Amino acid sequence: MLKQKLELLNKEFTTLKTKITTKLQAQQQTITETNAKLTESNRKLETTLKENSENEKVLEQLLKEFK
Repeated sequence: MLKQKLELLNKEFTTLKTKITTKLQAQQQTITETNAKLTESNRKLETTLKENSENEKVLEQLLKEFK
């Protein structure tokens, strides 16, 4: 009787451990994917800022030429 209860508890513990591990892995995957998206977004923003800065310089130069 006690042995059966221990076996049942062990099985339940293993099941819970597996569920928790699976959930943690899924959350880690989500975090990894989100970080990748943020990195790509930041890269695009940096590129856009650089392009805007270059465009601003060109516009300033054109304004000087037209004055």
